[in-house]
Amino acid sequence: METPADSGWRGYSLEERDRRWRAVRENAARAGLDCVLVPKGNRIDSRYLTQIENACFILPADGRPPVVMDDRGTGNAWIAEVRSMRRGDRPRWGPPIAEALLELGMERARIGVVGMGPGTVTHARAADGVLNYDSFAEIVSRLPKASFEDGTDVVGFARYVKSPEELDCLRRAVAIAEEGIAEMVRTAGTGVDEAVLYGRVSGRMTELGSEHYCVARTDWTAHGWALETGPADGHGTRFTGPPIGRRLQAGTLISNEVSAIWGGMVAQEVQPILVGSTLDEWQRLVDLQREVFEAGLSFMKAGMTYLELVDFVRGSCRMPGFKAEITLHGRGMGDDGPLITGRSENAKLANLRMEQGNAWVWKPVVHTTEGPKREFQFGGTVALTERGVERFFQRPHRFVTVA
Repeated sequence: METPADSGWRGYSLEERDRRWRAVRENAARAGLDCVLVPKGNRIDSRYLTQIENACFILPADGRPPVVMDDRGTGNAWIAEVRSMRRGDRPRWGPPIAEALLELGMERARIGVVGMGPGTVTHARAADGVLNYDSFAEIVSRLPKASFEDGTDVVGFARYVKSPEELDCLRRAVAIAEEGIAEMVRTAGTGVDEAVLYGRVSGRMTELGSEHYCVARTDWTAHGWALETGPADGHGTRFTGPPIGRRLQAGTLISNEVSAIWGGMVAQEVQPILVGSTLDEWQRLVDLQREVFEAGLSFMKAGMTYLELVDFVRGSCRMPGFKAEITLHGRGMGDDGPLITGRSENAKLANLRMEQGNAWVWKPVVHTTEGPKREFQFGGTVALTERGVERFFQRPHRFVTVA
């Protein structure tokens, strides 16, 4: 791959900015909202709408320009004017946001707050939302006659449909993740330090321009891309950082979720690797998973509900001793949804439909129900385009073995 400097990409265009703002305004109008507020704490939607990592963004639904503020007051190619939130020695978010809302005439408005709770297709893992409570409580207290409603889906459904620019960035992220997998295959082997393996894969993706993949969990710890290692006929141990004090052994199964980011678009590629062992006893499992994978891609189309896909996958493997389960996660910026596994609540999927411009990581799993516990999960990033479902990864669908 070419270096990041030679890639030709210099950021999203102003046309892309306008497309995003227009989609959010249209969604707000349909929801009967007077404005959309992305407050402190919602970094992903802030970046989506401003290309600033942690700004407050207020977008009136009537077409007036947005108000953007952060603790530095520095603009960029998308936002010419950014207000500083600093009041004294450190920024305070509540008062300046409340002042801006009042300045826009929102004292009696219906205000959609983005990130107040989990969205249908974004912030899917944030059960309690992503707001800074103290700042939000102060805003509410200063606008007692305004109505603050959950507007997460107003921005979420704008993010749900990817533009050509976003899909191009996602393709680049996939290519970087595949380079990470290639580095893993080159490095892995009996006796290899697992922390070295993790570090070399991370280093290779960083060389190619990937941002660091970091998911903040509810305990406020930061997690990177996932590596799971353990006996092939048993349970592995999952790591989201370098595994310390461990070496790969003959018979180790390496499972992974190799994630790379370009232009904020998060790709994930899954490639099982078997260390120091043969594949003979796994071949039927691999073949069945490939059949489910391809059948699912052929089944997906615009207008289909996710529940239809869940039911299809569950009935797609009829071989005695084996079972297929769906795993499909939305792709884009951050932890996009829907997040669908065999444990997903069907009621939430019944009316949610696939649309052109959607992107997912498609990685169904097939596992044994008799004999030794084995499962095979291969997958990668795909998108629904005008040509149908397009797979962005290039590597062959197979199990990789290393000495």
